[in-house]
Parts: sequence; C-alpha cells; structure tokens
Amino acid sequence: MVAQVLPKKELMRIIKRFLTDERRGISYKLFAELCGLSEDTLKNVFIHETSPMSETTQRRVSKAYDHWRRGEVAVMELRDRTRIVEYRKEAKPRLAKGYGLQVQGGEIKLKLGIRNKAEYDETLDEQLRGY
Repeated sequence: MVAQVLPKKELMRIIKRFLTDERRGISYKLFAELCGLSEDTLKNVFIHETSPMSETTQRRVSKAYDHWRRGEVAVMELRDRTRIVEYRKEAKPRLAKGYGLQVQGGEIKLKLGIRNKAEYDETLDEQLRGY
C-alpha cells in the first residue's frame, strides 16, 4: 500500500502532537531513524519550528508516520539492551478505547469505540471548534 503524503500544515500539527506525547511508544532517535533524518532536523522542524519543512522531509516523515500508525514497524530490544526499529511481516496496530464527536441530524453526539492509539488527528477541543 502506498503511503499518502500529508499536507505540510496538517503534518506539522499531527507530528508535533505525536512527538510531544510521552506515551507514543518510540523515541525521537528511533523515529528520526525511521524517517531517514537526523534527530536535530526532526526537532528543529517539528518541535522548535526553527527550520522550514522541505518536500523531502515532508515525504519522509509522512511515510514513516503512516508506517507507525498502521503498525507496520515495531521497536525491538536486542540482547545488549539497544533498541532498533524493525518492519513486521504482518501489521499490528496498537488499539485502545477511543472517543470522538459526530454530527447526526444537526446534533453533536459522542462517538465511543476502539481507535488506533497512534492516530493524532483531532482532539475533542479541535472537533468542537470545527462545529
């Protein structure tokens, strides 16, 4: 499956939220390695916002995030306690209880269910502002 490249503004919002999440399950270093970027470049573009996002960075980060979100990669620990990122033969997304908002017949309703833990699309606050 070909990964869809996210628009720069949306990618900036999602990756910034992803990288600031303490429970994301992957370190800055390993995510930067998965992207094919240096850790400094990743932080300067998405956290500190001191460097502009190039098209190459946009494609690489979007593709790496998509692989992480779909559960195609996993963080593995070797015997010497070093951690590496490894592609899985079969994707296993991390699932969790989730909630969201949904508009039905002009009314806002709470939507409960199972969601992918690695999705950082919209918070409830952003969903409320959109309505």
